Amino acid sequence: MGLPRGPLFWLLLLFAVVCSGILVALYSSAVESYPGPLTGARNITSSRAFFGPKASNSRTRKNLPCRHPLYLAIRRHPHFRDLFDLSIPVLLSGNLFTQELWDSLSRHKAPYGWQGLSGQAIASTLSLLNGSESTRLFAVSRELLPGCIRCAVVGNGGILNGSRQGQNIDAHDYVFRLNGAVIKGFENDVGTKTSFYGFTVNTMKNSLISYSNLGFTSVPQGQDLRYIFIPSDIRDYMMLRSAILGVPVPEGPDKGDSPAPTGPHTATVPAPFPSPHSPTGRTTAPAALSTSIVGPRPQTYFGPEASASKFKLLHPDFISYLTERFLKSKWINTKFRDLYMPSTGALMLLTALHTCDQVSAYGFITSNYQKFSDHYFERIKKPLIFYVNHDLSLEATLWKDLHKAGILWLYQR
Repeated sequence: MGLPRGPLFWLLLLFAVVCSGILVALYSSAVESYPGPLTGARNITSSRAFFGPKASNSRTRKNLPCRHPLYLAIRRHPHFRDLFDLSIPVLLSGNLFTQELWDSLSRHKAPYGWQGLSGQAIASTLSLLNGSESTRLFAVSRELLPGCIRCAVVGNGGILNGSRQGQNIDAHDYVFRLNGAVIKGFENDVGTKTSFYGFTVNTMKNSLISYSNLGFTSVPQGQDLRYIFIPSDIRDYMMLRSAILGVPVPEGPDKGDSPAPTGPHTATVPAPFPSPHSPTGRTTAPAALSTSIVGPRPQTYFGPEASASKFKLLHPDFISYLTERFLKSKWINTKFRDLYMPSTGALMLLTALHTCDQVSAYGFITSNYQKFSDHYFERIKKPLIFYVNHDLSLEATLWKDLHKAGILWLYQR
């Protein structure tokens, strides 16, 4: 006996088909909003693999996937998808230090390489960055990372004065700051949270000198804070080494400088590699040299909690890659080529774009920069001055284009 085939039956059947189609479309849309890793761009490690294991409790806000991950925007953009390589190593650690790397980087001047620098000093420094913490930006041993890593990079531009963006900045999972990062008195505008502080020794010291009367009297410190060294010169390697060992800098322009609270003492210093031409060769020297380093107690920088796990070092190849693909300035083809490098803010922002899932930029140069003072913490408005060591116009164009492409969110007013 056959089933009834009246109008009502066919109407119900049509309704069921339509509903099924809607559900399939919604499912497909949800999958497309959070796909797998980029093909070609993140061909070595996906965003999840790079950051470590994903938390199992997906019901919490912190473990929800990104609605708009930046690598999706990169993949969809006809220009930026050819520029970004999200598999390139961002940090340099001891396990990457090989003869091949030495030969390669010795052909380029700092910050893009090691030409003319002491191989012994570099090898000795990198030998201290031998833990797993040195290879990744985010620590995963103490807590599981959020499913969507949201980062704020806070520049020092005058646009932040009166912005009242402090709560928005602190709401991010990680906050990057740099150079003269004044917080006291400007909490409503710039927030209070600091996860990473980026600098070169030169920019850090100049900031402490130039902005001390404006509130920058010490480098940010904290148990969970990490420091990102930009290797612009041999002094950055020397300071990093002394910071890890907790001893005064033994030589160079920063001789006697104490990165951490310390007095006259005897420190056990790992022996350097035997030769800059054989950085991975064996040596018959003792495993450690007992070196008495006695010096004054000048500026204290990184606090009593300094250890190798607190310090990160940008890879010179990463800086070369950023310069060549994103910030290849006209200055490179002039007599000022040896002075030029991307600004500290640019390097920190691009570091975040290669390690975070979503990035917000605050206090960076915008098209209406003339309306604001050079820095947000200045009491009297000072114009932004363009020097040949950075190409701020080029950087402004890059931030605008990345914002328009949906790869980052740029604070503007």
